[in-house]
Amino acid sequence: MSSKILENIKNYYPEYELFLPLSKCKINFKPFRVKDAKNIAIILQEDNKKLALNALYEVIKNNTKGINVDDICLAEAEYIFLHIRSKSIDETINVIYDKEKYVLNISDVSFKNTLKTEVVKINDHIIVELNFPTLKELLELEIFDSEHIQKATIKKVILNNEIYETKKYVSNEIKELLDNLPISFLKHLDAYISAQPKLHYKIVLKDGNEKEVSGLLDFFIFR
Repeated sequence: MSSKILENIKNYYPEYELFLPLSKCKINFKPFRVKDAKNIAIILQEDNKKLALNALYEVIKNNTKGINVDDICLAEAEYIFLHIRSKSIDETINVIYDKEKYVLNISDVSFKNTLKTEVVKINDHIIVELNFPTLKELLELEIFDSEHIQKATIKKVILNNEIYETKKYVSNEIKELLDNLPISFLKHLDAYISAQPKLHYKIVLKDGNEKEVSGLLDFFIFR
């Protein structure tokens, strides 16, 4: 196929605008293309969250303009994915909750919690700065579990006014650092991680009651 035909296809492909409430900016995106099908299948069906996260990164990077995908948080990546899906496939999705299937309108999905940096003063000599992992930082994790997410959340440690940025250290060194902080610090760390941004929506249960659902990686149960 000639480059001219391909260029014309790209020029006339529909483009949409989306406001990102967390990043406070507008981006442009295009619907999924045939070449995205393999990655979309991985996102929706793969039990390996690391593979699914890689696939999510690729489809967002290939179909958006106006934002550095490396720098966004996971909840915002999910949000972008759903809105691209709404223009590519359907504006509704099936959500599995308690083994029951419910139909959810993508436009009803919002965010719970906001992005924020937190500084934890352990004592007069030790201060720890926390911030949510970016998509790039999550992709760099060896294992997608709570311990590695904890390590990715610690950005700086200040000892007697000397600043140590954790990104300059290897994973084992960060684990050793975390293991040697006072155990009281874990309460602050776990609370901070629990308060990170999540996709948020309500479903009407079979009995007529409403159920508030929120969480990370929720798109893995979308069918």
